Amino acid sequence: MYTVKRLEEPVYVLERGGEIVWSVGIDLGDASQVPFREELVWESAGVVIVGGGDTVFVLDIETGVRRAAIAVPSLFGHLALTTVPAPGRGEEELLFILGWTDVHAIDGRLETRWIARDVAVDGIVFHEVRGDAVVVSAEMDPPGGWVEVALDARTGIEVSRQDLGITSS
Repeated sequence: MYTVKRLEEPVYVLERGGEIVWSVGIDLGDASQVPFREELVWESAGVVIVGGGDTVFVLDIETGVRRAAIAVPSLFGHLALTTVPAPGRGEEELLFILGWTDVHAIDGRLETRWIARDVAVDGIVFHEVRGDAVVVSAEMDPPGGWVEVALDARTGIEVSRQDLGITSS
């Protein structure tokens, strides 16, 4: 089993069974002031995902070499890796990159499946897959003002939006 962790900015380490596989430094550049950072291991795709600033980095699981860098113009917020209904039949694993306003869906070939733009104005939190939909909370009226948004898992098209009645006092 692999685990990835951030030792200190900007060094990330991948371990397998307590042994260090690799360590790598990642420079977030001008967007390093963005407070959100997250990392995960996507074993079936053979990669480690590191998100922060305005980029999500895709690193080879065996070598730590960068295989891709995915731009997140709305700035990085969170990552979610889950199984969803696949186009046609069956299921597939997708990586969801949640920016402050947009949701990116990335498939196991590391290709962008879809991007849902302007889902929120100031933050998105992944909740679940419900039937054929990916369900997120989107902040529309900061602070607070959260709504539940359902996106078609195959296309990213918004299928519903419901006020959650959550506001800050």
